[in-house]
Amino acid sequence: MGTDKGMLELNGKKIIEYVIASLTPNVSEVIIISNNENYNYLGYKVYKDIVKECGPIGGIFTGLEKSITENNIIVSCDIPNISSTMIAYIISNSDEEDALIPVHSGQPEPLCAVYKKSTAKDFKQLLNSGNYKMLDALKHLKTSYLDVVNAQGFSEDIFSNINTPAEFQAQKLR
Repeated sequence: MGTDKGMLELNGKKIIEYVIASLTPNVSEVIIISNNENYNYLGYKVYKDIVKECGPIGGIFTGLEKSITENNIIVSCDIPNISSTMIAYIISNSDEEDALIPVHSGQPEPLCAVYKKSTAKDFKQLLNSGNYKMLDALKHLKTSYLDVVNAQGFSEDIFSNINTPAEFQAQKLR
């Protein structure tokens, strides 16, 4: 994308603000993992990646290390359509698994999922081995998958994320 996606403005709000609005009714604490200090304006704790330049696994690892709770909902900053109802549904269905990953159209969404804090050690082991592939990480965890679209009728576009300027323009037109 070439820019910090969470700081892009969509309909008068930054994308990160949509994500935070979906989280706050459902969690006791919001923390932000970013190497960009521009997120400080939100008033939440902002932590830099403990292990730099290793993608989402590094962000999840940092979030789990900095979290004070065993159950954690991890949400990427580029999913503006996520709702508090969806977040509540995912959280309410997590139980004994290490990770609960929502699925739509057969695709897992590991960047909008519940992870146990205790899995930080598994993420650290992958980081230490140089394996930064998210789907490989899930193979190391006791992972459950939850079909959120068919099970609850959530819209297919609830997980639409923004990875390109064209996707950002398409979001602006919705």
